[in-house]
Formats: sequence, C-alpha cells, structure tokens
Amino acid sequence: MLGQLKLEAGGWGSARTEELYGLPVLRTWADPNGYFGEFRLARAGRKLRSGGVRRVLLPPWFEGLELLGRFGLRPLDPGPLVRSQSAELAVKALEQQGKDPGRATVALRGSRADRDMARTARLLCPTVRRIIIAAPSGGEKLARDLRWEFGIPVLPPEETGAVALCFDGGADVREPALELYGLRPNLGGLRICGQDMEEEDRCDLQLLAALWERGKMPPGRLNITSDT
Repeated sequence: MLGQLKLEAGGWGSARTEELYGLPVLRTWADPNGYFGEFRLARAGRKLRSGGVRRVLLPPWFEGLELLGRFGLRPLDPGPLVRSQSAELAVKALEQQGKDPGRATVALRGSRADRDMARTARLLCPTVRRIIIAAPSGGEKLARDLRWEFGIPVLPPEETGAVALCFDGGADVREPALELYGLRPNLGGLRICGQDMEEEDRCDLQLLAALWERGKMPPGRLNITSDT
C-alpha cells in the first residue's frame, strides 16, 4: 500500500483509503505547526505504518523525513521516472540555451555507466552531434560500444559539453547540469508534468513517479515544460 501525507491545518493524523488517479492510497492529514505539531505527525506516521504503508507521497519541501523514518516510512523516489525522461530533458535544455541539438555536445556523468546511462546515450546519439561519457566504472566500454553502433565521436570525460546529465552525486560537473537523482532533482528550470491532472498535481514528481511505475502514466501523457 502506498501512503500520502497531506499537511492540513487542524489535522490530527486521521487516515483513510482513497483513490488518486486510479491509484489506491492510504491518505492521512496532519498539522505540523504549533506545540503538538510533532505529535500529530507521529500519529500520522503510526497510522500509515499500521496500514501496511512503507512508501509515502509527501508535500513539496517536507522537512519531517527523520520523524517518519522512525516508523519505517520512506518517501517515494522520483529518480527512475526522471531518468526515463533524460534524453528528452537534455534536448529541451539545449533548446533553452538556444542551441541546435544536432550541433551540440551532451555530457553523461556519473560514477558508473549503468542501464539508465546506456539507454540515454543510445537515444541521444541519433539526435546530438557528440556525446561525452564520464563514468569511472564501465564508461570506456560504453563509449566503445557507442562508437561501434553509431559512428559518432564519443569524447573523453575531461571535455566539456553544452549540458550535462548527472546520474548520481559523484560526478565532476563541468557544464550546466541536470541532476537526475534524489528526492528533489535539479532539472535546470525544466519540469516533468502529466496531462489530465489537477493543477496542483500536474508537476508533482513523486505522484507522477507512483503513477508511472504502476503503468497509469504512460510516456505519451508526460510533457516537459519550462519554468520560464
């Protein structure tokens, strides 16, 4: 069961099962303010845990992760969804800079060349001019594979691209970067949004990730937009 914490004035941690865009969730309401704020959040955490919840959809910039962790609760990780959109994010970031993707270089940076990095590279190779692969573990092999498959220049890690896609926090970044990891990915002013959703939910990455992993948010219903 997936949980959802809503911060609401006067909420005391009551919980009930509801449906969220076709996804069943155990939703609880708590007021974090005032003398009893921590007590109310703790009550909400106990309700979620007793209802079989392990992962929770949280409000943006929620600061009570340590408290919820006492009950074995963790926030839903939006990283897999974000990385599934990484190639399109790179193209949008280039367009934001006024650059033609077909004449630009994109750097893929991380501690290892995992499946997400390899998939992103293969999507970008027909679209951009050059790729930089910067991954101490597996990066050289991926670069060789890309040269063989696509015949495009794959540059070494010390080169600089127009934009970097960072797959984890271990990257040595040399260019404007999109951080495709963590609870609050830094997408450089870009947003991943869902179609046919309430305005307050459209760009909620945790919610979109929950719907996406359950097959209720196919790629065709996702758009990448700019904050500007």
